[in-house]
Amino acid sequence: MAIGKCKGNSTPRLCGLTTMTLAIAVTSVCLLMAAPAAFAQAVAAQSPGHGEAHFWTLGEAFTFLFVTLGPLNVIGPFAAMTEGYGAASRRRIALKAFLIAIIAAVLAATAGAATLHAWGISVGALLLAAGVMLFLIALRPVLAGYNPRQSQAQTSAPVSVSTASEFQLALAPIAFPTLITPYGLALLVLLFTLQPLGSGGFWILATAAFVLVLDLAVMLAVGGIAKIPFSKPALDILGCVMNVLLVALGLQAVADGVGLLASQNF
Repeated sequence: MAIGKCKGNSTPRLCGLTTMTLAIAVTSVCLLMAAPAAFAQAVAAQSPGHGEAHFWTLGEAFTFLFVTLGPLNVIGPFAAMTEGYGAASRRRIALKAFLIAIIAAVLAATAGAATLHAWGISVGALLLAAGVMLFLIALRPVLAGYNPRQSQAQTSAPVSVSTASEFQLALAPIAFPTLITPYGLALLVLLFTLQPLGSGGFWILATAAFVLVLDLAVMLAVGGIAKIPFSKPALDILGCVMNVLLVALGLQAVADGVGLLASQNF
């Protein structure tokens, strides 16, 4: 939305959304400046060898966040939860859920990283925790295939939300826990703690924001996506590939964490 749209023949609601977006951007910048940048020195002090801990690349971080916060988790639930709503209502719900999710991600990353830093959690322990979490997340869809068919049908049944207001629906269950999943939020906190603003944390948050933008895009286009031939099998295959990467990266993080903890104890 351009600021210029608030002039001329635009509606007050559009101007209000534009103002809200600008306010959220300013608030996010202020919160980012409060992040624990001093943790970068603790990372270098605790790590062996060349004075740097193992940091995941931006592509690896994108893979983590895409699987845990990304559109593969959003398309089906959003379509089911907004069934019966008009196209305009769906767009408003999607935008509200996106804005709520952005605020939650920034707040959780900064506050969570500050808390972990204050508690003195070692880098090795953080890597180990992140690796275990990645491994378990990657196993979830594999283990789900062994659930009884009756349980799968019960868990996939759409929730009746026709009586909820647009804001209530956007807040829960769309923003939480569909867009911002508990394990995705925990992983974001770990990533930002390992790489605060002084050592790449800004790009971690930017990557999380980009993934949420992808979520917004699929929510706005969910009706068209459902009409694409073979879209569901293609998304399932993509999810399988991402989960294989998560297993490998999770095990590597566990090995790095164990090695770092062992080097500190001996």
